[in-house]
Amino acid sequence: MKIIFPTTCPSCSEELFKPEEEANWRCININCPAQVIERLRHFVSKDAMDIRGLGEKIIEELVELNLIKAIPDIYRIDFNKILDREGWKEKSVSKLKEAIESSKQQPLHRLLFGLGIRFVGETTAKKLVEHVNDISEFKEWSLEQLINVEDVGPKVAQSIFDFFHSQKNMELIEELKSFGLNTKHEKKTVAQGKLSGKSFLFTGTLQMKRSDAEAMAEKEGGNILGSVTSKLNYLVVGADAGSKLEKAKKLGKVEIISEEEFLKLVT
Repeated sequence: MKIIFPTTCPSCSEELFKPEEEANWRCININCPAQVIERLRHFVSKDAMDIRGLGEKIIEELVELNLIKAIPDIYRIDFNKILDREGWKEKSVSKLKEAIESSKQQPLHRLLFGLGIRFVGETTAKKLVEHVNDISEFKEWSLEQLINVEDVGPKVAQSIFDFFHSQKNMELIEELKSFGLNTKHEKKTVAQGKLSGKSFLFTGTLQMKRSDAEAMAEKEGGNILGSVTSKLNYLVVGADAGSKLEKAKKLGKVEIISEEEFLKLVT
């Protein structure tokens, strides 16, 4: 019996995409109702837009109340309706308002990461935004341009390309712009320091936040990579390090150091 796969999402009716070398068909509509809670959780997380006060239970409550159906709804919440709910007070509502307003000023790489594009992690998002002045420019990029960005391979490039060629996703970005979110990237002068010319990758569980460790390396001129390659100088290893550590050992060219040794390099 021949199996006929659907061509549109059963939840939002948008066209489905099948990545090369994968068996699964995927919906890339960022506003797809079937994906909304997970996308919201990711968007507000501390490494993305960092909207404190919008935890998982609060998101579920607001979705249930139909106050939030998609990411842009975060910026038009009717706070008067929240005040009527049990457990909400003026102080907690005020803090949530402030957190949402502050998120509009987050740097572009956090927004790009927060959009939840498949395969685009924090490091890749940082690398990508270095090449644009505004997030909307990615709509004009070819696959070849994307692949030429450091740490972006064919699979990642295709995911980014598909995302920015979805009309619904571009409409969402324009809507976020209308709410005053920062969609521009201010290119900074590369820092010069004791780690200039050296590349770093962090793996495993560190005692400090990984984003803080990366910031420390960048402050001293270090370059953060997203994967183990021949260009990597230092792999900083925390507890329960996995495949990245094994790959670095196989390469034989990467210097593997502990978190304590890394701290000695930057201090």
